[in-house]
Amino acid sequence: MIKKKINGIFDVAVNEELVKGKKIFVAHCLNLGIASQGYSYEEALENIEDAIKLYLKECPGKLPKEQEKLLPPIATRLFL
Repeated sequence: MIKKKINGIFDVAVNEELVKGKKIFVAHCLNLGIASQGYSYEEALENIEDAIKLYLKECPGKLPKEQEKLLPPIATRLFL
């Protein structure tokens, strides 16, 4: 089986959340609209990388194009 290398830039946001009293990290791929989770920041990143690869294996035409020319997403927290 030939494994095709995926070349692309993916913007990922990671949020720390409480689920049933336990902290988890939820990673969102902003380009593809998919998410994954983990019990640590590193695990969440590993899991979203796997999710991105699986998604693109099923939907190869969804690979982002020209992303490197754009600024990365900017996140901020608003207190109202």
